[in-house]
Amino acid sequence: MSHRAWWLVIATIVLLGIAVAVQEGLRRNADDVSSPDAPGATAPDSSDASPAAAIAAGNAELRAAHDTAMQDAVSAVHAYLAALFKDDRSEADALWIHGRPASQGEADLRTLEDVTGLRVDNERPQPLDATPVPTALRIPVHLRIGGQGPLRRYSGYYDLRRDGETWRITAASIDPSPAQR
Repeated sequence: MSHRAWWLVIATIVLLGIAVAVQEGLRRNADDVSSPDAPGATAPDSSDASPAAAIAAGNAELRAAHDTAMQDAVSAVHAYLAALFKDDRSEADALWIHGRPASQGEADLRTLEDVTGLRVDNERPQPLDATPVPTALRIPVHLRIGGQGPLRRYSGYYDLRRDGETWRITAASIDPSPAQR
């Protein structure tokens, strides 16, 4: 048997083992849910649902809404930065709260021309309000921008606020990284 055939046999055995393990796990989960003796196996429609279960479900929904809000805000910043270096900046400007950028904050970024590459690394968004699902966030960013000349690096943050169903930028503070000055 050739070397390649042996590897195919080994790969097939490994995949078969994974398939059996997944099938066993699914069967075990199905048995737990259908067993009347299993804890938490009561029907979700039952009127005697425990308050703890209702609180846990509410917390899960709240956590999901929180995480979705964070992801949407980060996506808005990334979309903004992708649109910022286009020839027509109207798409980028529309992502600001009043349809126009603040007078300062990222003025240096707006002077860049012939940008050929952009890398955006953001840190965890920081809530600016005390609501369980934030309506105002600060998103710290680190930018690497390629174009004519050396690679440019910037650091700072964008402040965003929920405006209806979308996130809008309210302020920015982006400066060249210290190593670049």
